[in-house]
Amino acid sequence: MKVLFDTCVIVDILGKSDHWFDSYCAYDVALLRGFSPCLSVSSTTDVCYLLHSRGLATKHDALELTERTLDLFELIDNLGGDCRRACVSGMKDYEDALIAASAYRSEVDLIVTRDTKGFQDSPVTAMSPREFVRAYKPSDIDYSTI
Repeated sequence: MKVLFDTCVIVDILGKSDHWFDSYCAYDVALLRGFSPCLSVSSTTDVCYLLHSRGLATKHDALELTERTLDLFELIDNLGGDCRRACVSGMKDYEDALIAASAYRSEVDLIVTRDTKGFQDSPVTAMSPREFVRAYKPSDIDYSTI
């Protein structure tokens, strides 16, 4: 199963935000289940920018974290056709629409995002990190003890 992680989830993990635990557990579940974790190429610039602009990392560290992240995900490219589909998708946020269009073209099965409302009209189903963990966590894993 190909699972695309939205920008906010990556920033949660790298920046150790208040939502870190749920986002980290979702990534862990994807790995435990043998799923292919994916990241939109368009998210990489946002991840680097947000880590620095929110004071979660220096510019240098934000770039270094972004670079390391590239090794942890299959990168989903964004093509001109995806940009056009995003413009006419009916989704309110262009960034989300571009991620959804690229995910659809790349045959991604699911998007993990904290902004599930933003992906309501997405051609790819979206779940929150917590919903993803509930749905796919192996039965022998217990995150409540962490």
